[in-house]
Amino acid sequence: VLAAAAADLPFHDRRDFEECERGLIARMDENRIVADAGNDAWDMGSFDFIDADDSYDSIHPSLLRQAKLNQDYGLYEVTPGIYQIRGFDLSQMTFVRGKTGWIVFDVLISVETARAGLKLFRDNVGGDLPITAVVYSHNHVDHWGGIRGVVAEEDVKSGKVEIIAPVGFMDNTVAENVYAGNAMNRRAFYQYGVLLPVDHYGNVTQGLGQATSRGAVTLIPPTRIVSGAYEEFEVDGIPMVFQNTPDTEAPSEMNTWIPSMKALWMAENVTHGLHNIYTLRGAPVRDALNWSKYIAEALYRFGGEAEVMLAAHHWPRWGNARIQEVLRAQRDIYANMHNQVLHHANNGVTINQIQNVYS
Repeated sequence: VLAAAAADLPFHDRRDFEECERGLIARMDENRIVADAGNDAWDMGSFDFIDADDSYDSIHPSLLRQAKLNQDYGLYEVTPGIYQIRGFDLSQMTFVRGKTGWIVFDVLISVETARAGLKLFRDNVGGDLPITAVVYSHNHVDHWGGIRGVVAEEDVKSGKVEIIAPVGFMDNTVAENVYAGNAMNRRAFYQYGVLLPVDHYGNVTQGLGQATSRGAVTLIPPTRIVSGAYEEFEVDGIPMVFQNTPDTEAPSEMNTWIPSMKALWMAENVTHGLHNIYTLRGAPVRDALNWSKYIAEALYRFGGEAEVMLAAHHWPRWGNARIQEVLRAQRDIYANMHNQVLHHANNGVTINQIQNVYS
């Protein structure tokens, strides 16, 4: 089966690897981040085995390919004025240059990984310019948990730092992490294979990134909520257009268009993979048709001008043709999933059979 997959799938297409490597500025000196509690919050070195072999007979070739792509870690320039910290956690942290400081899009899971990422950024690019704003793209913990590693709560309360989030952010954050927090955290151990050994027979990658960090999770509530379908306003002097995309990858989520940089931030609505529609950890079931429609809207409104597209996981895409290609493919795959599953269900296929007939 693995040999057939290796022969049939288009592994000759190396564009992802070229895009993944583009813009590297600096690696971490130490790929292990120790939590304040004394445990390892992050250990990228434990995944070195991935690069030791190109064809493990225990790993599906597509999974191995994703794992190799997720081996990128460090500070990257996306385009002048936009930088990313990648490979410090399951998600990425993005810095956008404002008029007086830096605007941060998403802040990882843990204080310790976010703090380490911020240090690498400041040492190489950011300097002493302040963080002036933070954008939470959506209500999943890997996008807000590291906030206190990036800004101080007193600076948020005083108005020095603005925190922007989509409508329903706090309600959905509490629902998933407090009301159902214990159950979902326990089930996440199974979803992510947290207790498996990190090797070619166990935990190889989690797809969106190599692993979830194990540091201190924190939250500072947002100070500004984007409530309209589309809202345009300046963040630290930079005009931005926020597109609310509720009930897509997350119950509360939003894309962002930065016209002066021709940069399209797709949150977690468009990454380099196919998301679960129902997650094993028990997050709300995702509406695949709704998801595809919001991607279609982003393509229609921003896709004609975008020259760089980036997200909360994985690496960016450059060039308008490439961006439109990816947006169309992602739009279509979620729409197809919705349509075909509904078609088969209406023809009598049961929930236990669907994986055998859907293709």
